[in-house]
Amino acid sequence: MLSLFTRILLFISSYFPLLMIFTLQNWKAYGVWSLIPACIGAVSLLGLAAFLHFVSTTSPRVQQVVQVQRKDAEVMAYIVSYVFPFLGLNFEDPMNVISLGIFFAILGIIYINSNMIHINPTLNIFGYHIYEIETPSESTQTVISRKGRLIRGEKLNVVVIGDDLLMERDK
Repeated sequence: MLSLFTRILLFISSYFPLLMIFTLQNWKAYGVWSLIPACIGAVSLLGLAAFLHFVSTTSPRVQQVVQVQRKDAEVMAYIVSYVFPFLGLNFEDPMNVISLGIFFAILGIIYINSNMIHINPTLNIFGYHIYEIETPSESTQTVISRKGRLIRGEKLNVVVIGDDLLMERDK
């Protein structure tokens, strides 16, 4: 299982594209200060890289796929929270900044406590997909995989990264 710190970094990495949008939107008004979100995003990408390295060096277990269903649409639902920077939020008003901070803090708590690390647009940008599989023991697992398609009967090399959450390890 992943540490709280790792799950927080994965949450922040899920907002890497949004942090870049914030940087671009606020460059004229705040200059170099607008690079703060970009720096936070860069640190989160380093955390994501460390997580992917951890998965690639952890001994996998073999998991057979009995049934499979693609779940990439969950990432699209998560993208809805990306709409906020386009609502014309005035960052000069401290109440707007505080309100946005509270919104992201609540979203982060839900994301981390619900172990939703697989719902991450940045992982999707890097070519990962989300699948829900049924195993021979009839349990349902969520798998993060680089494969464009999983098929019934396939055997996957996976690493357990959360409750009912697996990540396929590249061979």
